[in-house]
Amino acid sequence: MIFAEITNSELGTWLYAAVTVAQLAATITVLVTINSKQRREVSFAGEPVDRKEFDKHVAEDAAVHSQIFARIGGAERGIESRVMTRMDKTETDSREFRRVVHQDITAIGNDVAALKKEAELANQRVFQMDSKIDRLIERNQ
Repeated sequence: MIFAEITNSELGTWLYAAVTVAQLAATITVLVTINSKQRREVSFAGEPVDRKEFDKHVAEDAAVHSQIFARIGGAERGIESRVMTRMDKTETDSREFRRVVHQDITAIGNDVAALKKEAELANQRVFQMDSKIDRLIERNQ
């Protein structure tokens, strides 16, 4: 077979076959690489200590942790008491402020009621004066 005599369909078939073989080879290579067992070694940087030394470190760490937790607990209690004191003070101030505002509103309400009553009395006097003026005008006519 000469390359000049190859048609497009034959070239496509050969190209497809070559790509299939390459893909199959790549898949086999990946499977072999993944399935191969790798040697894994664990190494320690320092020398291991004996059990007594380790227990001593564990006890020291436990003591340090308990001290830290005690400090945290003390700080929480201190903050909680300060917050509660501040909240109590704020609540007391709020009650006092509401009491003062209600007193002021009551005083304003009383003043408005007094002005309303005075306006009603003034209107009654105006009507009385108007009726007297009407009677005087009728007499003079």
